[in-house]
Amino acid sequence: MKKRVTAHVAFVIVLLASLAASQTQAQTPAQTQSPSATQSPSATQSPSATQSPTQTQTASQTQSSSTGLKVNPSQVQKKAGTPPPPGASKANSVGQNVSVATPANSDSWVEQIDVDGNGTAEQTNVVWDGTDKVLMSDSSGTFTCQNGTTGDGELFVAVNAAGNKWGRPVGSGFWVASMDKGQCGLPQNALWGCKFDANGNPTTCGVASIDQQNKDIVILTAQQ
Repeated sequence: MKKRVTAHVAFVIVLLASLAASQTQAQTPAQTQSPSATQSPSATQSPSATQSPTQTQTASQTQSSSTGLKVNPSQVQKKAGTPPPPGASKANSVGQNVSVATPANSDSWVEQIDVDGNGTAEQTNVVWDGTDKVLMSDSSGTFTCQNGTTGDGELFVAVNAAGNKWGRPVGSGFWVASMDKGQCGLPQNALWGCKFDANGNPTTCGVASIDQQNKDIVILTAQQ
């Protein structure tokens, strides 16, 4: 009797285990969740636009429009081609720091002329080159600068007259100045000048040198 009970219990245990196993297999395995979509990496923000560098200012103020003298050569232009006054002497050069050689038979005299047109006449050495037909003047004094101040120095003016050697327009010419250090914004040991047309209007200005042979100036560094 005892053996039957034991066998029956064992049978029941086996049966229960079998049912439990079948139920486990019958269950649908839990779906594996698809991994969460990897978020696309945040777009790299475009770097902020680089600001264009500050533009370099043209040429130093040494070459700016505030450099140099204010010169209106009209009073010298009026004298080009007029006969020298009685008693004029002979000269073979004109100028001091700014100097130009002339033929030995050139006429020279001194008079008061407002060479720069600022309303004040300066004692001026005038030379008429009758060979090349150019009138030149040289004076020292106080002149008006482009920046509104004044400066002391030497101003040389040359005006082409009718029949001049190079066929230049009558009344055209140049002026060039040698100023004390730092005055009128001029660099040290440099000449500053302008070429002008028949009406006295400047056409080009800047640091200059004198072309002795052609009685003209060469602009070495043009004004900006």
